[in-house]
Amino acid sequence: MKTMPTKIDHIIFLIHPCCYEQLDAETVRKNNDEIYVEREREVKRKWLEALTASNSQTLLLQLYGPQDLFEQAKERLGEANALYVRADFPGPDQLEEYYRRLIRCIRDHLCKQGLEFDPARVSSELWGESFEGCVPGYGGAFAELLQLKSPPKMVFEMTVYNSRFLYGARRWQTLAIAGSDIEVWLFECYDGSSAAIFQARLTAQWLDRRPISLELDPSRVMLCSTLGYTAWPPKPWKKGDSDAPCPYKMTTADALWLRTTRMSFDDLSKLVSSAKIGNEND
Repeated sequence: MKTMPTKIDHIIFLIHPCCYEQLDAETVRKNNDEIYVEREREVKRKWLEALTASNSQTLLLQLYGPQDLFEQAKERLGEANALYVRADFPGPDQLEEYYRRLIRCIRDHLCKQGLEFDPARVSSELWGESFEGCVPGYGGAFAELLQLKSPPKMVFEMTVYNSRFLYGARRWQTLAIAGSDIEVWLFECYDGSSAAIFQARLTAQWLDRRPISLELDPSRVMLCSTLGYTAWPPKPWKKGDSDAPCPYKMTTADALWLRTTRMSFDDLSKLVSSAKIGNEND
C-alpha cells in the first residue's frame, strides 16, 4: 500500500547560522565584534526554543552552519523535518546554478522523506545571518525557485545584523511596496536617527535588477553600505549647498541603507513609501 506524503505547512529558512561562534577571542576583540557575538548567542537560544515548540508540519532548512546546531534541531523536529542544505559552489559568477543545486538538495530530501507542500498555501519565515545580506539573499532565491506564492516573513528578532547602527534600535516596522514583492524595513536607531533598507521577498535578491527610484534630499538623507560606508551623496553636504531633491536609482541587490541626518522616522516612512519600482530593463 502506497504511503501518503506528509504535508508541510510551514518552512523555516535558517541561513548561515553562528558565523561569530567560531571566532577566537582575539579576533572578536580586534574586530570589535562583541555586540554581534552577544546578539548571536541570544538568537541561537531563540531558534532552539522556537524549534522545540514547532509542530510536526514544520520543515527546517538550515543552510550551512554548525553541525551540532543542526543535530539539536533534528532532535526537536525529527530527521524528516530538518535538512542541512548544501551543494557544491560553482563560482561567484554562477549564482543561478548554485541556487539550482541547493534547490535540488531540498527537493531530493522532500522526495526521500515523503514530504510535500503546497506553494500556494505554505507559510515560511527567515532566520539567520545576516539580516541585511545572506538572509534576504538566499531567502528570496529559495522562495522564487520553490515557487512560493506568499512572501517569507523576515523575523528580525531571529537574525543577526551587520549594521552596527541597529544596535539598541528603539523600534522598527515594515512597509510593503504595492505591486511588488519588495519590502522596506525601517528602524529608529538608538540616537534618534532613522534607517531604511529595501529587500526582495519572492525574488533572488542578489540577481534582482529592478530599479528602485527615489527623490533624495542630500541635506536630510544619505545612503550607506551595511558597514556604514557612504555611497551617496558623493561628498558631504554642508550648509549653503543645494538641498534640491535628486533622483536616485538603486536595486535590492545593492543592499544600501537610507540613513537620515535631519529627517524624522515618519518622514522617512513617507519617503520610502513613494519609491517607484521599475522593470529590469528600465
